[in-house]
Amino acid sequence: MKIKLLVAMITSVITLGSSNLFAHSLDAETVLDTSVSSDISGNLIQNPAFENKGLGWRYWFANIKSDDAYIGDYRGRIAQGKSHRISQTITVEKSGYYDLTAYIKSPGKDAEMGIANLADDVLIRSSVKKNKKYKHNKLKHIALEKGEQLNVFFSGSDEGGVSVDMVTLTPSKKAKQPKFNQVIVFNVEEQSGLTAIDRNERTVHVTVPYGTDMKNVRAAEALVSKNSNGSIKGGDTVDFSEPVPMFITDSKGRTEQWTLTATEKEKEVTVTSSNQKLQDSFAWAIDKTRQFVMTGQRDLVNRDENNNDGSGIADYIPSYWAGYFDRTAFYSRDFLHQAAGAKLAGLDEENFSMFKTFAVHSTESRKWYTLWAVNFDGSPHTIDYKDDDWFVREVPAQFEFLEKAWEQYQWTGDKRYIEDPDLWHFYTKVLTDYIQLHDDQDPNGIAEGYGGIFEGSATYNERGEFPIEAGDAIGSQYQATVAYAAMLDARGEYSESRLWQEKAQQLKDYFNQDWSIANPQDLDSANQNYVNIVQKDGVRLNDFGKENSWFMPMKLITEPGDRNNNYLDFIAKNLGDGIGTSPEAPNNIEAYTYIPETYFPYNRNEEAWKWMQYIMDMKDLPHERPTQGTNGDYPEISFTFIANTVEGLMGVKPNAVNSEVVTASHLTADIDWLSVDYLPVGEHELSIRHDGLTKTTLTNTSEKILKWQPWFYGRFPVLNIDGVPMEAEYKIINGQTVSYVDVSVGSNETKVVERP
Repeated sequence: MKIKLLVAMITSVITLGSSNLFAHSLDAETVLDTSVSSDISGNLIQNPAFENKGLGWRYWFANIKSDDAYIGDYRGRIAQGKSHRISQTITVEKSGYYDLTAYIKSPGKDAEMGIANLADDVLIRSSVKKNKKYKHNKLKHIALEKGEQLNVFFSGSDEGGVSVDMVTLTPSKKAKQPKFNQVIVFNVEEQSGLTAIDRNERTVHVTVPYGTDMKNVRAAEALVSKNSNGSIKGGDTVDFSEPVPMFITDSKGRTEQWTLTATEKEKEVTVTSSNQKLQDSFAWAIDKTRQFVMTGQRDLVNRDENNNDGSGIADYIPSYWAGYFDRTAFYSRDFLHQAAGAKLAGLDEENFSMFKTFAVHSTESRKWYTLWAVNFDGSPHTIDYKDDDWFVREVPAQFEFLEKAWEQYQWTGDKRYIEDPDLWHFYTKVLTDYIQLHDDQDPNGIAEGYGGIFEGSATYNERGEFPIEAGDAIGSQYQATVAYAAMLDARGEYSESRLWQEKAQQLKDYFNQDWSIANPQDLDSANQNYVNIVQKDGVRLNDFGKENSWFMPMKLITEPGDRNNNYLDFIAKNLGDGIGTSPEAPNNIEAYTYIPETYFPYNRNEEAWKWMQYIMDMKDLPHERPTQGTNGDYPEISFTFIANTVEGLMGVKPNAVNSEVVTASHLTADIDWLSVDYLPVGEHELSIRHDGLTKTTLTNTSEKILKWQPWFYGRFPVLNIDGVPMEAEYKIINGQTVSYVDVSVGSNETKVVERP
């Protein structure tokens, strides 16, 4: 009884995961001997036993497991491979000597534990004991100074998986205080990312944005050891065109020479704004996408939460993570939603490679379905694929491939998207043979599903509904038809293009006049919700179905007007204020990444921006699936925030082949201005700035003339171009009136358009 009580008490304390509370460090013998107890205070590690949903730790080919823990319910688990790791960033609260300890089970002697700087340059390391049972590993008497930010890490083994539990970084019993004469913190103004301070090599490295004047970089903060002085201080201007010596002198006149260096980042899309939260979130998202790029690596395949070490090692194709972070795969649905953000983050090679890979996996034996999940080497990911008759597939994804490929063509002008034989074969089969093969339960030209995800789901909503037709599928089919018609036109196949344009309109009419109406006898269709699913027994439902509800207005298959406006209100009501605030609100954060795209097209800017803010507020909280990590570790979060900023808030609509771009400000009351720089549109590079809803500035920094159409919501007889009044034209966009003018912007020219 005493043993059980002691273990329960220990687990309870660990679960709090607070560095301000004492944490127990007990070996197996201590647990069994209730007369022995050893409380260790001052642990700098948060969540030392991984009990609090694994929070506080970073995972690279690693996760938490709810079995075989040393203590409590969870352990950290590192997949086979020396390059894999679990780590945590800590800030030293008090100068002194510290001991790093952990209970580790490793099949090989090559696993390590240690401390690195913020760039993961190892400062001190120790090999882990090889053992089939947990062993108490110690790295003692590490001199740490107050204010230092460091990474505590545990790396894996080539011999197999490594388990880590009950980590402590606590003051040593060594009474002597260490002497320091070093750089503790160094930052420069407008810095990108974190500073790498290497106390062993006495170097400091920072990264600054593209375009920075490297000869005139202002130091924002230069903190050195207590009782020491540095030759460079906060506020000093530093010439980083070459390595810079910095001298640290202690109270006894002893001097250490350090070397400061800075690297200018490569050119990338950059956002600045009066709204600091928006600006910082965009910078975070751009940097976060880099973590997910797998191009050129060689690592595990078929790794998932049930198969932690995968099925082998392979060379990776150009690709990035799209799906759960504990699965070595990119998923069709996630990839398609991330592709626009990936393009803006500079991942053109990866995007085309992934489109092509999915295209070649669409085969006759799979009834023209492509795969749902693909390993980073391009092979089927086995958790979602058993054979050609039993694999995960969902109807909307099939059609989104066409829509999203056309979007890539609009951004890049890369003709492979409309001419590559494998892609074109895929597109054509999706809109012909695929529909014919999957329209046999209620033949009406709408592709159908057959049940659960391994049988072929009609909807992206995997949580309890098994319709044969769904709103997200028919909406995606409509946009695929629109995209295919546009592709045919771009290929010069004009008569075929007109045919498919007619098919798209017929599909939209059928949806609004027939498919989506639950009660045809009710003449007041404006008060009817859209039907969102059709069951196998013919029952038609118009309740809230998450994806199969919001995809309909998002895909623009709904006709603008009162009925559509009421439905947008209906969606907002069911979403509430996010997770846990409404019975129908989704529990997975990635679902909310679609919502800005649902509201921006209808100029409902406050609603769209609300959800962009919500996603950023939630990004550091645990994902609903703890082994995934935080919400921000789900790749879709960062990629879609990039796209929702540029395509949503900025309203950028590219047409790269024709050197055209449309802009439309969707700023809200708490965003006075928003600017995007180094924005690539085909051969062009643009800078665009919105000041509220009334003024847009565009700079064309490329050599080719750009045709620009700035939109302003509302009816304004005159728009001013560089202060000169011009008669405006009007059009209706998704039920909203926009005023616009056509502006020619020459090479390295800036134009300003304002409305009254």
